[in-house]
Amino acid sequence: MASLRYHAGRMVLYEGSKGWRVRIKTHTGKLDLPLSCKDLEQAVIEAEQLYADARAITNNKPRCQHCIHWEFVAAQCGLGFPEGRSSGGVFAKSCSAFWANH
Repeated sequence: MASLRYHAGRMVLYEGSKGWRVRIKTHTGKLDLPLSCKDLEQAVIEAEQLYADARAITNNKPRCQHCIHWEFVAAQCGLGFPEGRSSGGVFAKSCSAFWANH
């Protein structure tokens, strides 16, 4: 069974009997989630998104940099929200694109 470690072992992508799975360690516990992708490249992308979501949700002081829409190279919100650019990301806790339930 192949396994790939990312983020200093906090995200482990491995192949289970029914396809790819991801094991994510957060400050509050561990998650073991199935992935819908069968291809390794797509499984890595899906796992990275789940990892970013899990880390952001368990962080009590999220910043825009934890959001999947944040563009690191440009240091701005990929959706163009100005609060992400001007504040350095401190408004993520109230951003409707960051939290789906707003």
